[in-house]
Amino acid sequence: MVSVTDSTSLPAQTKVDGFGCQLAKLDDDTRFFSSNISFHRKRSADPYFGQVATEGSDRGFLIGLSLKGRHRRRIFHASNRSSLHDFEENSIYVRNFADDYKADLDGQFGFALMEISQAGLEEMAGRADLPAISELAGETTHRDAMLGGMLNAIFSVADSKNSSNSLVVDQLAAAIGVHVMHAYGKAPGVQDTKKRRRLSASEESRSKELLASRVNGIVALDELAEACGLSRVAFIRAFRETTGSTPHEWLTCQRIELACSLLRASKLPLSAIAATSGLGDLSHFTRAFMKATGAAPGTWRRSSQS
Repeated sequence: MVSVTDSTSLPAQTKVDGFGCQLAKLDDDTRFFSSNISFHRKRSADPYFGQVATEGSDRGFLIGLSLKGRHRRRIFHASNRSSLHDFEENSIYVRNFADDYKADLDGQFGFALMEISQAGLEEMAGRADLPAISELAGETTHRDAMLGGMLNAIFSVADSKNSSNSLVVDQLAAAIGVHVMHAYGKAPGVQDTKKRRRLSASEESRSKELLASRVNGIVALDELAEACGLSRVAFIRAFRETTGSTPHEWLTCQRIELACSLLRASKLPLSAIAATSGLGDLSHFTRAFMKATGAAPGTWRRSSQS
């Protein structure tokens, strides 16, 4: 068993929270509750944060999502085994509080955490019109950009501290619950497995052709899923398992490539290139382009044509 000392008997500088984090080393410890989920945000600029440890309990399940990259942790398992994991932005882990947990944290970090009780899990499954969900499937460093976007949104609204936004927070929390149930929920008796459904070569080709044909328009996920004979959620998982990115991430890469070609070979104004490449208005185009290339579109154009 992992030994965890009662934090109330410790000096202030060594007190820990319910996740085993030393409170004195946290630069951000935000939390709120909504729709069966307890939300937490933990950030630390300390590159040598140290070890976190919790003893097994009946608290339910925890989902952690990395808000930034370059974080590494060594997780200790039974029989003196350990495994090393690198977390990038939107990398997640899912674990059962019933299991002892101990990990060494290396590097600055920012995590959004969601704690869900067993009762909360069952209630959310009912709201999502799903069969009984008994647990969440364990994951470590699996990327979930969709969940990352929703968590960034809910914390942004919560940070505004505007009481009129409580309904928005509840709506976002409900949407997050549905996503979690569909993506990670396990029915009673279903064995967890790391083997995932991949797209066949023809399905992958068909999907990419459909995405590429709508590079400057709107792509319906339902249409892509139907073309492969899969549900919407199953298609997203299979596409990600096959290509290493979600359909949206893959399409964004294609749009950035088209924008680069237009910047390099044409004199079209930036607003026209943004519209032609399907990257929205100029503001959204600039943000997406800088995130992908590290340079603003105008700067990139000048350097490529010089």
